[in-house]
Amino acid sequence: MNFSDFIRENLDLIVGAWESFARTLPAAQSMSRLALRDHCRDILCTIADDMDTAQTHHEQSTKSMDMAPPAGAIDSAAEAHGTLRHLAGFDLIQLVAEFRALRASVLSLWQRSPQSRAAGLLIDEITRFNEGIDQALAESIERYSANLAASRDMFLGVLGHDLRGPLSVIALSNKLLANAALPLADRQTANKRTDRAVKEMNRLIADLLDYTSSRLGAGIPIDRSACDLGSICREALDSVRASSPECSFELHRSGDLHAQADAAKLGQALGNLLLNAVQHGDGGQTISLTATGEDTSITLQVFNRGTPIPSEVLPRIFEPLSRFPSRDEPEERSKTSMGLGLFIVREIVNGHFGDISVTSSAADGTVFSIRLPRSINPPQPTVGTAPLTLSPAPLAPVSGPHFFLK
Repeated sequence: MNFSDFIRENLDLIVGAWESFARTLPAAQSMSRLALRDHCRDILCTIADDMDTAQTHHEQSTKSMDMAPPAGAIDSAAEAHGTLRHLAGFDLIQLVAEFRALRASVLSLWQRSPQSRAAGLLIDEITRFNEGIDQALAESIERYSANLAASRDMFLGVLGHDLRGPLSVIALSNKLLANAALPLADRQTANKRTDRAVKEMNRLIADLLDYTSSRLGAGIPIDRSACDLGSICREALDSVRASSPECSFELHRSGDLHAQADAAKLGQALGNLLLNAVQHGDGGQTISLTATGEDTSITLQVFNRGTPIPSEVLPRIFEPLSRFPSRDEPEERSKTSMGLGLFIVREIVNGHFGDISVTSSAADGTVFSIRLPRSINPPQPTVGTAPLTLSPAPLAPVSGPHFFLK
């Protein structure tokens, strides 16, 4: 058996190792098993097929100097992987670490196998495998970098647009208030508009700071203390009702709603969900917030009627900088939203060691559900702990800066 056939025969083992290592990376903590395994099998099969293709010394040299895929070519599995890892919040170091671990794992597994002992095959097979890994890594990095640059430009543009809106309101209100003859009723209206604009800017800045903190690896800071989630729900609902008087709201509370939590952050999360319901829901239908206390957990749900969220959008609804207009929402409006609200909600829920989900259909409406533990017992961190096992036999020690999964 040659090396390429060995890779194909051990795909499940290798893909399992890839998933286990990816799970230890900070950005992967909330990802599904399918998302962690994305395109690994296709990448390995592409490498194995390339290893079986005859190659001259000139072709080998050319490949080593230009690893980028040709312009206009169909996206490779490695390019798609780079895109999805960017959307999932991986940084470049974590992306490279995945490929380093993949390379080391496959080589170690192959080195321990009887098939690798065949004379004259080892060096050539390993060289071709390394070329394939380098090619896949280069394609992933190139696509990741392109997406990162596009996201940065879009983020700055949208942030500027969003801040100009309330600033314009404040500027116009100030001009009106400068008129000494302005009637009292108009003066009060201008004051209310200024107050709403300031609150909107504060919300944008708070989301931006939370997003930046999360992306720097620190996560959103959570300051837990004894609190009543029933009161938090009422305050969040009152705040959104004041800014959206045209909408109808209702609050349902039952059971024991006391917990160890960050009241301010949970209020921010519920506010974001309620504002999302106002923006995307049917304005003629009631938006409800339900809080249910159970033995060891508390469930919070925000419900609204309206056009259901498309099924292809649901898996990515909590990703940052994603713009998903509803069928009834103008495309232009979707270009003027940072798309951070639901991401911030997810990060706050994760910081409380809870989980969040969403269901949406024309019959049952859209429901965002948060489930929080009543008390917090943080799980032990997985990064840098017990090494991964690829096979029953221990890995042989190696010298040099290799990255082996054990």
